[in-house]
Amino acid sequence: MSRIAWILFFIILSSASGLAQNYELKCSDQPLNEVLIELGKQYDFQFSFNDQLLSQYPITISRQFTSKHEVIAFLLKDLPLEFETSGEVFIIFPVMIELPPVIHRLSGQIMEIGSREVLPFSHVLINDFGTITDLKGAFSYSSTTDSVFHVKASHLGCYVLDTVLYAGVNQKVFLTPAVVGIPEIIVKNNIVEKSAQVGESPGLIKLNPYIANYLPGNGDNSVFNLLRLQPGILAAGEQPNDLIIWGSPEGTSRVFFDGFTIWGLKNFNDNISAVNPYLAKNVNVSKGGYGVTHEDVVGGIVNITGKNGSTQQSGFNFFVNNQTVNGMVELPLFKKSSLILAFRKTYNNLFDEDDLKIFGSQNTDQGQMETDIFPDYEFRDFNVKYALHGDNGDLFYISFLGAKDHFAYEAERELNNNSVLQSSQEDNTQSGATIYYGKNWKSGTRSHFKMSYSALKSAYDLNREVENRWNGRIRSKLDEHADTDVEEFITEANNEWRLSDKHQFQAGMGITQNTIRLVEDTFDVVYVDIQEKVNRLHLFTQDQFSLGSNVKLIGGLRFNYAPNLKKGFVDPRLSVNIRTLGYLKFNLAWGRYHQFLVKSSVLDESGNYRYRWSIANNEDIPVMTSMHWVGGVAWSRDKFTASIDGYYKETEGLTRYIRYWRIQDIFEGVSRSYGVDFFAKQDIGHHSVWASYSLGKTEELFSYFPESDYRRAPQDQRHEFKLAGLVNLKYWHFSANYVYGSGFPLYTNYLKQEYTEPDYNRVDASLTYKLSSKKFMGEVGFSILNLLDANNVKYASFTKVPIDQINTVYINSESVGFTPLLYVKVGF
Repeated sequence: MSRIAWILFFIILSSASGLAQNYELKCSDQPLNEVLIELGKQYDFQFSFNDQLLSQYPITISRQFTSKHEVIAFLLKDLPLEFETSGEVFIIFPVMIELPPVIHRLSGQIMEIGSREVLPFSHVLINDFGTITDLKGAFSYSSTTDSVFHVKASHLGCYVLDTVLYAGVNQKVFLTPAVVGIPEIIVKNNIVEKSAQVGESPGLIKLNPYIANYLPGNGDNSVFNLLRLQPGILAAGEQPNDLIIWGSPEGTSRVFFDGFTIWGLKNFNDNISAVNPYLAKNVNVSKGGYGVTHEDVVGGIVNITGKNGSTQQSGFNFFVNNQTVNGMVELPLFKKSSLILAFRKTYNNLFDEDDLKIFGSQNTDQGQMETDIFPDYEFRDFNVKYALHGDNGDLFYISFLGAKDHFAYEAERELNNNSVLQSSQEDNTQSGATIYYGKNWKSGTRSHFKMSYSALKSAYDLNREVENRWNGRIRSKLDEHADTDVEEFITEANNEWRLSDKHQFQAGMGITQNTIRLVEDTFDVVYVDIQEKVNRLHLFTQDQFSLGSNVKLIGGLRFNYAPNLKKGFVDPRLSVNIRTLGYLKFNLAWGRYHQFLVKSSVLDESGNYRYRWSIANNEDIPVMTSMHWVGGVAWSRDKFTASIDGYYKETEGLTRYIRYWRIQDIFEGVSRSYGVDFFAKQDIGHHSVWASYSLGKTEELFSYFPESDYRRAPQDQRHEFKLAGLVNLKYWHFSANYVYGSGFPLYTNYLKQEYTEPDYNRVDASLTYKLSSKKFMGEVGFSILNLLDANNVKYASFTKVPIDQINTVYINSESVGFTPLLYVKVGF
């Protein structure tokens, strides 16, 4: 039996050995399709494959296999091929690779035809998705579905361009200015964006500085003349060196030119502003609710971008009126760069004795006696800017400003019992510089790097003597001197990434250094001597999403770390922009804001206000904090624009130093502002008219208030109405504007809340004739300020001079009276 079992075992083993067939492959650099064909012939393999595809893969092998599956798996393991079986058939096919979608990118710059000046902050609509160019005039857009783009580009003062562009980078899109110095440029059947744009973002107004040149005024203050005609910016009161936007306290709104801070010079009687109008290219006003990329202030922001200069031809502009002279030279350098030089100066004293007035005393028994006043004012500034343009839209520039002004007066007055002699002098030196480099990458990413420096050095002197006329005794004497220096140095870098056609991300960081020096003395005895220098780190991120083509969401976070406070400050901000029907826009914004360099108010013994810069230390000078709620709606269609903006702002951390009667201390306060702006503009052919009305209320509360309740702030004004019109009759331009303000409280005794509220009325008119030839361009203009000679009061204009315990003399730096102005402008 055992013998039979062994025989059966060897028979089964022999059969198994015969079934386990070996497959031997030997080839050298032989195409895969041929190898498979030989396998089919030699070992009865069955295949299905693409002969041409497999012929691309050479095979070198010398090896044995025990199964067909093992053979095929080894042959294909390093190749982009796969296989599967269907019965006895091996089906070989290529690996399916999911290719990324093709991204079609469109990027370029918006430029002005002729001069090739880049046009920053232009509006670009690409396939119904809106975007805004950066400081270099650059834009980028990407799509996975379209390679042909419908583009609509606009910039204030230029004709709207409606065109089609194909995907590509470094494209140049040229817009034609409505006011050009190139006679051969003719644009027909097109639309021009004229004086202002509203509704693009919450609380944002974009202004056309070209229009400012035709407004009434002496020309050297044209940019601020245009600003004062906008809703939400206080015009009544003619504040000399600070903008009050939506009720913002002194020092909480900021003006920037080419990236550095304009601290403000004395601008008496609207004579001259700190920005040369020849250099202004673009003006953006952010009244509130702005995003995280802006600087750390709690009020409004005015960002003025300067010209870069023509790279095509040199130019010379000269302006002179009966008060100032202004000149600018543009020089192209090395085909891709340019240099601008500009200079302004007053050439005589801008004031006479009638520009300063004595307003009598509180005691009518003193009567009106003769007063002799001797004012003196001088101003000059100098600008230099060098700009270099890269072939791919990169921009590098260096911009510098240096300015000085001097204002002084002497006032003498004889009263029944006393004689008053007062002299005051203020000297200011403003300097600023920016180094900027902007890079456009092929991927559509945009990078920006900026270093800026700005400083204001002020010296103030006040001397007063009250003498008894009968016995020669000195009743009171005052001798005050103050030196205030404020400096700011900012280094910042940020990047913008276009992640998709509906998603854009931005992030940046920077370091700010502020320096303050304050010295005050009386009769050569120093009682204040402060010098501080602090650094602050800031970081920000901002994400922008488009939901379809009509809804845009922007969320951002700004973080500040102040080492001197050992504390961080987080500011979240959010805005929503909804566009419907193509011409109706809704805006909402909310945000928290901090300010670390603050302007404290000083109330002196006579009840006069002065302001000085301070660095927040969270002890006697707190960090200012503000919350903004902004909402608005704008309608723009058929050359008609209308908008309504509402706002509510709460601000904490106001400081006031009181040296009044028996009080001498630093007090902390809060304020709240709320109101609504109405704006309407109609363009009729080459003409334009606009009107605005502002209804607002600003209140403040300080701990020294006797009633411990909110009261009207010094800058509070309930109503303000503005009307302006521009008529263009080819060579003749006529313009006029009217401003009415209901007045702000002029406190005679602030502790007891006693004040007057004189209203404000002013009409200005201007007529300009354009000179034109093949060799030069020019203008002759005539303006009349305060045409009706209304007796207005300037904001914070009174200087109070106490002459005894019950009598006070008021010296008023008078607002603009009836003032005729003649100017001539020539350009080559």
